[in-house]
Amino acid sequence: MWESILLTLAATAGNNIGKVLQKKGTLILPTLSFKLKVLKAYASNKPWVLGFFMDIGGAILMLRALSLAPVSIIQPVSGCGLAVLSIFSHFYLKERMNIIDWMGIAFAGIGTIGVGAGGEEQKASSIPLFHLLWLFFLAFILFVGTLLCAQADLDVYIFPFFR
Repeated sequence: MWESILLTLAATAGNNIGKVLQKKGTLILPTLSFKLKVLKAYASNKPWVLGFFMDIGGAILMLRALSLAPVSIIQPVSGCGLAVLSIFSHFYLKERMNIIDWMGIAFAGIGTIGVGAGGEEQKASSIPLFHLLWLFFLAFILFVGTLLCAQADLDVYIFPFFR
Protein backbone atom coordinates (compact mmCIF):
# COMPACT_ATOMS: atom_id res chain seq x y z
CA MET A 1 0.00 0.00 0.00
CA TRP A 2 2.72 2.45 0.98
CA GLU A 3 4.61 1.69 -2.23
CA SER A 4 1.61 2.74 -4.31
CA ILE A 5 1.19 5.91 -2.22
CA LEU A 6 4.83 6.86 -2.70
CA LEU A 7 4.56 6.12 -6.42
CA THR A 8 1.47 8.31 -6.60
CA LEU A 9 3.24 11.17 -4.82
CA ALA A 10 6.20 10.89 -7.20
CA ALA A 11 3.84 10.69 -10.18
CA THR A 12 1.79 13.71 -9.23
CA ALA A 13 4.94 15.66 -8.41
CA GLY A 14 6.33 14.77 -11.83
CA ASN A 15 3.12 15.84 -13.56
CA ASN A 16 2.80 19.14 -11.73
CA ILE A 17 6.46 20.13 -11.72
CA GLY A 18 6.74 19.09 -15.36
CA LYS A 19 3.93 21.45 -16.28
CA VAL A 20 5.60 24.31 -14.38
CA LEU A 21 8.86 23.70 -16.22
CA GLN A 22 7.04 23.58 -19.55
CA LYS A 23 5.30 26.85 -18.70
CA LYS A 24 8.60 28.47 -17.77
CA GLY A 25 10.11 27.23 -21.02
CA THR A 26 7.28 28.70 -23.11
CA LEU A 27 7.98 32.21 -21.84
CA ILE A 28 10.64 32.63 -24.51
CA LEU A 29 9.10 30.34 -27.15
CA PRO A 30 6.78 31.23 -30.02
CA THR A 31 3.18 30.05 -30.11
CA LEU A 32 3.05 26.29 -30.69
CA SER A 33 2.42 25.23 -34.28
CA PHE A 34 3.48 22.35 -36.51
CA LYS A 35 6.12 24.37 -38.33
CA LEU A 36 9.57 22.82 -38.24
CA LYS A 37 11.20 26.00 -36.94
CA VAL A 38 8.77 26.23 -34.02
CA LEU A 39 9.02 22.52 -33.14
CA LYS A 40 12.81 22.72 -33.20
CA ALA A 41 12.62 25.69 -30.82
CA TYR A 42 10.49 23.66 -28.40
CA ALA A 43 12.70 20.57 -28.73
CA SER A 44 15.85 22.59 -28.01
CA ASN A 45 14.41 24.45 -24.99
CA LYS A 46 15.83 22.60 -21.98
CA PRO A 47 13.18 23.58 -19.39
CA TRP A 48 10.35 22.66 -21.78
CA VAL A 49 11.90 19.29 -22.73
CA LEU A 50 12.68 18.45 -19.09
CA GLY A 51 9.11 19.34 -18.13
CA PHE A 52 7.74 17.22 -20.98
CA PHE A 53 9.68 14.14 -19.88
CA MET A 54 8.83 14.72 -16.20
CA ASP A 55 5.15 14.88 -17.15
CA ILE A 56 5.39 11.65 -19.18
CA GLY A 57 7.40 9.98 -16.41
CA GLY A 58 4.75 11.01 -13.89
CA ALA A 59 2.05 9.44 -16.05
CA ILE A 60 4.00 6.18 -16.22
CA LEU A 61 4.47 6.15 -12.43
CA MET A 62 0.75 6.82 -12.00
CA LEU A 63 -0.08 3.79 -14.16
CA ARG A 64 2.19 1.67 -12.01
CA ALA A 65 0.57 3.00 -8.81
CA LEU A 66 -2.88 2.28 -10.21
CA SER A 67 -1.83 -1.30 -10.88
CA LEU A 68 -0.87 -1.72 -7.21
CA ALA A 69 -3.80 -0.06 -5.41
CA PRO A 70 -7.43 0.86 -6.10
CA VAL A 71 -8.42 4.22 -7.54
CA SER A 72 -10.17 5.04 -4.25
CA ILE A 73 -6.72 5.21 -2.64
CA ILE A 74 -4.72 6.69 -5.53
CA GLN A 75 -7.01 9.60 -6.42
CA PRO A 76 -7.09 11.27 -2.98
CA VAL A 77 -3.33 10.89 -2.67
CA SER A 78 -2.81 12.45 -6.11
CA GLY A 79 -4.52 15.57 -4.76
CA CYS A 80 -1.43 16.04 -2.62
CA GLY A 81 0.38 16.94 -5.83
CA LEU A 82 -0.99 20.44 -5.53
CA ALA A 83 0.83 20.74 -2.22
CA VAL A 84 4.03 19.54 -3.90
CA LEU A 85 3.41 22.07 -6.66
CA SER A 86 2.95 24.85 -4.10
CA ILE A 87 6.22 24.03 -2.36
CA PHE A 88 8.03 23.82 -5.70
CA SER A 89 6.57 27.15 -6.80
CA HIS A 90 7.63 28.75 -3.52
CA PHE A 91 11.26 27.72 -3.85
CA TYR A 92 11.75 27.58 -7.65
CA LEU A 93 9.49 30.37 -8.88
CA LYS A 94 9.97 32.44 -5.71
CA GLU A 95 6.23 32.77 -5.13
CA ARG A 96 5.20 34.01 -1.70
CA MET A 97 2.83 31.92 0.38
CA ASN A 98 0.83 32.95 3.41
CA ILE A 99 -0.05 30.95 6.53
CA ILE A 100 -3.26 29.59 4.99
CA ASP A 101 -1.27 28.17 2.07
CA TRP A 102 1.13 26.43 4.46
CA MET A 103 -1.79 25.07 6.50
CA GLY A 104 -3.31 23.66 3.31
CA ILE A 105 -0.05 21.92 2.47
CA ALA A 106 0.12 20.45 5.97
CA PHE A 107 -3.48 19.19 5.79
CA ALA A 108 -2.81 17.63 2.38
CA GLY A 109 0.18 15.77 3.87
CA ILE A 110 -1.83 14.63 6.89
CA GLY A 111 -4.65 13.49 4.61
CA THR A 112 -2.23 11.47 2.51
CA ILE A 113 -0.88 9.73 5.60
CA GLY A 114 -4.46 9.10 6.75
CA VAL A 115 -5.44 7.52 3.45
CA GLY A 116 -2.37 5.30 3.56
CA ALA A 117 -2.97 4.26 7.16
CA GLY A 118 -6.67 3.60 6.58
CA GLY A 119 -6.35 1.73 3.31
CA GLU A 120 -6.46 -2.04 3.11
CA GLU A 121 -3.91 -4.17 1.33
CA GLN A 122 -5.39 -5.66 -1.82
CA LYS A 123 -4.18 -8.08 -4.39
CA ALA A 124 -4.13 -6.27 -7.69
CA SER A 125 -2.77 -7.13 -11.06
CA SER A 126 0.42 -5.27 -11.72
CA ILE A 127 1.75 -3.77 -14.90
CA PRO A 128 5.25 -5.03 -15.66
CA LEU A 129 7.92 -2.35 -15.81
CA PHE A 130 8.78 -3.55 -19.31
CA HIS A 131 5.30 -2.52 -20.53
CA LEU A 132 5.65 0.90 -18.91
CA LEU A 133 8.97 1.41 -20.66
CA TRP A 134 7.30 0.50 -23.96
CA LEU A 135 4.63 3.11 -23.25
CA PHE A 136 7.32 5.72 -22.62
CA PHE A 137 9.11 4.68 -25.82
CA LEU A 138 5.90 4.97 -27.86
CA ALA A 139 5.22 8.44 -26.44
CA PHE A 140 8.75 9.44 -27.44
CA ILE A 141 8.22 8.03 -30.96
CA LEU A 142 4.99 10.01 -31.22
CA PHE A 143 6.89 13.18 -30.26
CA VAL A 144 9.62 12.48 -32.84
CA GLY A 145 6.98 11.57 -35.44
CA THR A 146 5.36 14.93 -34.93
CA LEU A 147 8.70 16.60 -35.57
CA LEU A 148 9.16 14.57 -38.77
CA CYS A 149 5.68 15.43 -40.02
CA ALA A 150 6.43 19.08 -39.45
CA GLN A 151 9.69 18.74 -41.33
CA ALA A 152 7.82 17.39 -44.35
CA ASP A 153 5.51 20.41 -44.01
CA LEU A 154 2.44 18.18 -43.91
CA ASP A 155 0.69 20.61 -41.60
CA VAL A 156 -0.08 22.84 -44.60
CA TYR A 157 -2.13 20.08 -46.21
CA ILE A 158 -3.37 17.92 -43.34
CA PHE A 159 -3.54 20.15 -40.26
CA PRO A 160 -4.52 23.65 -41.43
CA PHE A 161 -6.69 24.16 -38.35
CA PHE A 162 -3.61 24.11 -36.06
CA ARG A 163 -2.38 27.50 -37.22
